[in-house]
Amino acid sequence: MAQRINPLFIENIFRPVYEANISLAWAAGAVATPAMGFASSGVGGLAFSSIMSGLMAANAVRWGMKASPLLKRHYRLHTNTMTFISETKLRKLHDVEKRFGSEKERQKATRKLYLGDGFKWGNEHSNRAYQIMDFDAEHTDVQLPFALKLLRGKKGKDTTEKLGGSPWIHGIGKEEKQEVDEESLYGHGIIFGNVGTGKTTLLKLLSVGFLHLGNVLICLDPKDDEEWKDVIKRELAWMGMGHRFFHVKPSEPSKSARMALLKRYNRVTEIADRVAPLMGGTGSSKGFQDFAYSIIYSAALGMEFIGAPISLVSIQQSLTPSGKGELARKVFNRYYETVVGSDWKEKLQASLDEYGESRLEQMVNYYFKVLKPEHGQSTPVEKMWELTSHEEGHYQKMVVTLKPVLNALTAAPMDDIFSPKDSWEGTVEGEMEDLSRPMVDFDDLMEHGGALYISLESLSDGQTAGFLSRIIMAEAAAAAGRRYSKSKEPGVEPRRITIMNDEVQASIENNDAMMNLLAMGRAAMFQLILATQTRSDLIAKMANEATANRFLGLTNNFFSMRSTDPATQEYAAKQFNKTSVTTLQAQTSQNTDSGKGLGDFSSSRGTRAMKAREDAFPEPLLGDLPKLQYICKLADGRKLKMRLPIYTNQTQPNERAPWVIGEYRYV
Repeated sequence: MAQRINPLFIENIFRPVYEANISLAWAAGAVATPAMGFASSGVGGLAFSSIMSGLMAANAVRWGMKASPLLKRHYRLHTNTMTFISETKLRKLHDVEKRFGSEKERQKATRKLYLGDGFKWGNEHSNRAYQIMDFDAEHTDVQLPFALKLLRGKKGKDTTEKLGGSPWIHGIGKEEKQEVDEESLYGHGIIFGNVGTGKTTLLKLLSVGFLHLGNVLICLDPKDDEEWKDVIKRELAWMGMGHRFFHVKPSEPSKSARMALLKRYNRVTEIADRVAPLMGGTGSSKGFQDFAYSIIYSAALGMEFIGAPISLVSIQQSLTPSGKGELARKVFNRYYETVVGSDWKEKLQASLDEYGESRLEQMVNYYFKVLKPEHGQSTPVEKMWELTSHEEGHYQKMVVTLKPVLNALTAAPMDDIFSPKDSWEGTVEGEMEDLSRPMVDFDDLMEHGGALYISLESLSDGQTAGFLSRIIMAEAAAAAGRRYSKSKEPGVEPRRITIMNDEVQASIENNDAMMNLLAMGRAAMFQLILATQTRSDLIAKMANEATANRFLGLTNNFFSMRSTDPATQEYAAKQFNKTSVTTLQAQTSQNTDSGKGLGDFSSSRGTRAMKAREDAFPEPLLGDLPKLQYICKLADGRKLKMRLPIYTNQTQPNERAPWVIGEYRYV
């Protein structure tokens, strides 16, 4: 490295490997010398020739050792391989047995996550990359020796072609296992990559790692990837927590777990805050969202007042013309029971007849003229009257954008999955849902651990998937808020929560809850790993480019597979900053002076080295990455070039971890 700070230093590792030729020459001499000695002097000449042969062999080894790194690097410029990692090896890398062992063993276990094999990208790699980019397409400047071509063989060539891209990008460095401290992951992460380049493979590797760390795992998968789901399910079962795997799948309601959304809250305003933003609230639509917030709050306040369960279905029903009137009657009835008594109808029968024709009209007028002056204002009562008495034509106009949201989230089978009746009080036994399907909520997950896998299935119903992902994020943000406000027990470390969302562009539109989690989730021990294809996808789905940049600015761990999107390439190059790149400039000159002698001729030739500030990771290279390779900038400051191993299952389905007793983990 001392040489690199010398302004005159120029690295040339792609020259012909002369050391290999020298080594071969010495090796040939080592073999030929004894034979020649025996041929010329018989047995008597073997002693001296053997000594010379040994010296030649030593020289062959010495020059071979010098040639080996260059030959390996040249070989890696032309070839690529697929690597694999079994769950057994990954568990060993993550010190899983120590982490779930005794207190003494847990203290020794590292809290690191394996990311793959790679190297830190530095100035030397930038300079090598710029050198190779000047080569011809076939890299004829760096020809493999015949022996290495044989070593690669047809299989190696086929694998290289299958993975595509430019293998030399990874070949210019020396890879080793790379891990990241889990504290760095609280900076959240964003993963970019074209279709089929390895995003889901990376998500699988990371998700197993998070389970090994003991994190609660929440996965939102728009594609319903069976492999990703099975990897999580199998590993959780091996850890003795198979009963803590929950799969929500709307397309198979008979097998799907259920989530009672909106069930938990601290203040009624949280209900409106989770539902109203789903309809969007920018520009001219902000007034519609504010109106939706107001009526949802009124309905939720009324349901809380009468003790009715609050769910997406109950809110949707209470905002219909008939539902508003029915809820208002129940609210006024509960108020009269509280203030006048359970026999209020008999006591006030004669008095109420003077205040209107219908029963609801009578109760409203009597409240405002008699009960309110005497007992004071009741917010639930007045909010319900405000909702019920609103001019119907204007009301229907203002809820025109709210209806599709509620209809999508309460249509079958969404009503069965996200507003299950068996979580409601007051339902008779014959109306109870199938209790064989598990019920799950975020608070239970945070307390007892496990994994929740939600198949959004956005291909078949993208609009509903978008609404669903947003409200689930809102539920997660609310759970984070409850955890943050709850006092911690001394000596008890809360479980860390990891939310992973593939194809996040389907979830981010009007998703303020996700922004809040990115900005403040760390305080509640929440971390998000989000994946999408390009930066342009984020810009297209968000209100403007500034919002997309804010979103990216809240993710401090950047990963990118191959991407041909110019905006993504530009963003990736900025993550790696600038560096000094050495360029060579050849200079030649000739000069004759006719005013002097006929032979007065001069010429010069030279090479000039110059340094210029260029992108440390050139933008075009991101579009040339092979499959299963990526670059990343981590929150700890490291910039890495990585090769991603393919996760493989070797554990038998009924196999369990050593610390597991019986079917479930011993806690």
